[in-house]
Amino acid sequence: MKYELLDGGIAKISLDNGKANAISLEVATDLISALDRAKEEAKAVLICGSPGIFSAGFDLKVIAQGMDVAEAMLAQGMLMTEKLYSHPQPVVTACEGHSVGMGVFIMLAADYRVGAAGEFAIRLPETAIGMHFTTILKVIAKTAISPLHHSRAIVQSRAYTPELAAQIGMLDEIVDADKVIDQALLRAKELCELPSDQYAENKLYMRADAIATIRESLNL
Repeated sequence: MKYELLDGGIAKISLDNGKANAISLEVATDLISALDRAKEEAKAVLICGSPGIFSAGFDLKVIAQGMDVAEAMLAQGMLMTEKLYSHPQPVVTACEGHSVGMGVFIMLAADYRVGAAGEFAIRLPETAIGMHFTTILKVIAKTAISPLHHSRAIVQSRAYTPELAAQIGMLDEIVDADKVIDQALLRAKELCELPSDQYAENKLYMRADAIATIRESLNL
């Protein structure tokens, strides 16, 4: 993972974990640390993947190493998601291609999501691969995704094009792939212009019930 403090007070966090930007225990831990650092020195957070893919989700190679290792990774991933969802600053994600599983949940936990137009898939595959949704994942998916698509997107593991994903709440805006980072950075800068204290207060108020449920499920 790479952390950069850009002009204008934007903390740019690049997942940068191999070809698929898989979420491992280390990546989850590093992202939590990066969010804590951003609170101290930044005004907003921009999370990026790579050209062609944001993240393919949890690292399946780790899951194959055994139950203890897999559970540690999954637990840290849930904590990472809670930290993202309750982060008081504006959080923008830049999805330059595909996003699957935990990659989508990172996006859903953010405040604004810019995606690339094209033949890419945005998908929650948990049902299709026999994985259960934890409480935090259920809450975030149900809150962010249009109720009309709860069955198709969450239960039936349907893959959405970026254009359709933007219609149901998985993304907020679609631009050409080579413009995703610049557009996401622009949106982050726009959010920085809002009074930071009021932004944090109103954001956390709107998410308060969901955050309380999530924290109770994680024993926080």
